[in-house]
Formats: sequence, C-alpha cells, structure tokens
Amino acid sequence: MDPIVKLTVPSDPKYLCLIRKVQEQLLTEIKVPEEMIRRLILCVDEACSNIIKYSYEGDCQQPIEISFLVDQDYYEVQILDFGKQCDAKKIKPRPVDEVAPGGLGTFFMNEIMDEVRYCTNREKGTLLTMCKNLKEISRT
Repeated sequence: MDPIVKLTVPSDPKYLCLIRKVQEQLLTEIKVPEEMIRRLILCVDEACSNIIKYSYEGDCQQPIEISFLVDQDYYEVQILDFGKQCDAKKIKPRPVDEVAPGGLGTFFMNEIMDEVRYCTNREKGTLLTMCKNLKEISRT
C-alpha cells in the first residue's frame, strides 16, 4: 500500500477546497474515474462540513485532521475532530424525497462509501473512517 497522506486544517470552511484538491490529486494519480472522484470528494466534504457545523459549532479555529490511504484497490479516509462528540446511533439521513435543507450528507456518505464508521470511544471528539473498494471501479 502507498503511504498515508496526512493533512491538518483549521475548521474554517475556506479550507475545504484544500482538502478537495488533495483528494483529487491522490485519486487522479491512480486513474480513478472523474465521476467517482467527485463522489468520494463529496463524502469527505460533507463530513468536514458536519464537523464544522455540529462538532465545533462554527468555531473556525479548531483542528480537523485527515488521513488518506489510497492505492489501486482501496481508498480509506479518516477524519478526526476534537470537538463535541456525535452520537453515532442518532446519525440518520433524512429521506431523499423529503424537501428540506440539510440532512443529505450522511445519505451520500452511506450510499457512496462501502463502509462508514464513527468512533467516539475517546476523551473528546469523533474519529470517522470511510472506506471504498476501488478494485471493481472501471479505469480509463
């Protein structure tokens, strides 16, 4: 497997573009199709947005630590925050056909990724791990 790439950014929405660019570069290098790259980026973007909004309650000065493990067959991203812990049992996407703002991030994450895990067995914060099997993705 390739080495893990780690990134730590402040919890300011203006840094989401940096996270997206890092992912795009890593996934493009192993020739993941553009549509799948967009989907994987969406998952991480939604997760980080939720951290900013819910865990850090809009505080833009807190750290978000992201680790990417990417190879030809496998993509794993771990996102760690040190804010208010989420209750993983209460994280449920709203129905897609229900017209309302918000609530679709977790739907997309669960729909796109093969595995989504929340770890709150820590003093504070949440560790989110999302995995995608790339073995069966057609390459261009």
